[in-house]
Amino acid sequence: MAESFHTPFGDIDPAAVEAATAAAAQADGRKDIEEITIKFAKGLCSEPFMSKGGKEFVRIQIPNSDPADHDPWQEFVLESKQVHENQYGKGLWAKIPADGHTTVSRPFLAGQDEKGRNIWDSKKRTVSNRELKEMVEFYKSRGRDERSSAQEDRKTSVKEALADDKKEADRANGTKAKAPKKQKKEPER
Repeated sequence: MAESFHTPFGDIDPAAVEAATAAAAQADGRKDIEEITIKFAKGLCSEPFMSKGGKEFVRIQIPNSDPADHDPWQEFVLESKQVHENQYGKGLWAKIPADGHTTVSRPFLAGQDEKGRNIWDSKKRTVSNRELKEMVEFYKSRGRDERSSAQEDRKTSVKEALADDKKEADRANGTKAKAPKKQKKEPER
């Protein structure tokens, strides 16, 4: 049994406090919701716009993960109060419910009108917010693999280049590399 706390206002039972807090949250219709954070560059976010209902939103683009894919980028919309600037001002982030879903759209060319102007339409689909995070932050996993292999190649090539340079210098001088001489300690006086 949990130990109660004695205060000037009476004894407080921690279990009763937890139960009262849970009941108050349930009465308010609130519950603890797990959230995930999506991080993206400032250039992917449009200027805020107003909806018909008077709320302010921003459109966020999702770059294509395949560099050979030249289709228009997918995009989704969040309330502008959900999108925040990061600590250093270099990027943006937004917290969204982990178990929620978001509508993602991709514009496509539907045809041309009689004056020759392009008519655009959009394909819409609903994705889970966890999948949305993976789509927006695809560059993190892709970049890690490429960077680590490039760094390993660079380290190997630099070591090999230094060793080759040393060998060439030794051949040109007609000498072999000597180990540094040990310094003798002077006796203390």
